[in-house]
Amino acid sequence: MSEENKALEFEDISSTSPSTPAQKITKSAKKAAKAVGKYGNAGITNMDKIIKAISFIVAIAIFLLFAAISAILILLDKIFIILAAVVAALGVIIALIVLFLIYGLGHIITQNNQLLKRLR
Repeated sequence: MSEENKALEFEDISSTSPSTPAQKITKSAKKAAKAVGKYGNAGITNMDKIIKAISFIVAIAIFLLFAAISAILILLDKIFIILAAVVAALGVIIALIVLFLIYGLGHIITQNNQLLKRLR
């Protein structure tokens, strides 16, 4: 082989076949991997519920922000009552849009997980 071809050779280091003693997996390593797999994936397995909860938190925060802006407008002067009502209505609309978008993403993940369970 030429020097150029030797430089292009790659060794597969991700192979799991225990062809050499260094690659053999011990019982304790298997137990550790099982424990990590069981408890380490808890956040990933409940990702749909987490996203749905975040959608409600974000929507409530947006609504409270717009409500605070409306309250400040009313406290500044009574002339801004109509503007404050418009700002509050706009806050409700934006909060609902954000809620449906983020919650929809969580629902899609839930349906995907149910499909994967059925296929297994």
